[in-house]
Amino acid sequence: MPCPTSRPTCAHAAAALSAIAVLALTACTSGGPAGNGGEDGGATAGTAAPSAVALVEPGVLTVCSEANYPPFEMEEGGEMVGLDMDLGREIAADLGVEMKNLTLGFESIQSGAALDSAQCDVAISALSITEERRTVMDFSDPYYDNEVGLVTDGEDGIGSIDAAREEQARIGVMQGTVGEDQARELGLDAVQYEDASTMFTALATDGVDAVLDDVTAIAEHSRANPGFVLQETRDIDDQLGVAVRQGSTATLEQVDATIDRIQADGTLDRIVETWIPVQEN
Repeated sequence: MPCPTSRPTCAHAAAALSAIAVLALTACTSGGPAGNGGEDGGATAGTAAPSAVALVEPGVLTVCSEANYPPFEMEEGGEMVGLDMDLGREIAADLGVEMKNLTLGFESIQSGAALDSAQCDVAISALSITEERRTVMDFSDPYYDNEVGLVTDGEDGIGSIDAAREEQARIGVMQGTVGEDQARELGLDAVQYEDASTMFTALATDGVDAVLDDVTAIAEHSRANPGFVLQETRDIDDQLGVAVRQGSTATLEQVDATIDRIQADGTLDRIVETWIPVQEN
């Protein structure tokens, strides 16, 4: 989670690390039938007119996300909640419509398939902005900065990323995420999982020796597993963005306008602090 000075969420990324330390010691082409791929997008950036945005379902902003990747998205009491869900509601409010969440497998989201097939208007699912993904979808301005960490179950586990490579340890990664990319680049023996819950369960049950994932997700899962220990973090210039189908200019401009607004008026800070509380040392 590198922290550019122009965005207000940087302090919270660092705060997530503090939270983990306390807990340890106690993741399209244009066109398509009914979506917004055919938008002309005549609005000016920052002032996109809601009427210019064609939606998959009239009067509703459909948001694709993974079902369980806390604190960004998860189900509580039969309702999808989390940082990404709050962001989606802000975008919907600026459009003057309701938000509807569609939960899908992460691969169909990060590959652009869900956007290409007009299953949703936007994908908000802790998506890292990468050059590879830019070939199949368009991204908003970043709304959160991230970094990866190596976590073990217990202090006697693999002590560092270098040690994990040298010892050929089994490292759990979530398929299609920056964690998987980093594991490959670092020469780690990666074991892929389709969802975060299964991956962290494998860590708790000795299915893998360690997990490489973003530190915010590690902090959240450590709440239920106080034996988890964050061994090392790496700054990888990982920023999260909202994705739209390629060529959906008006939708993208409206998303960026909302991000600009909530950064300027403090709403984004409040959303982040709700789901990633600042921890006192």
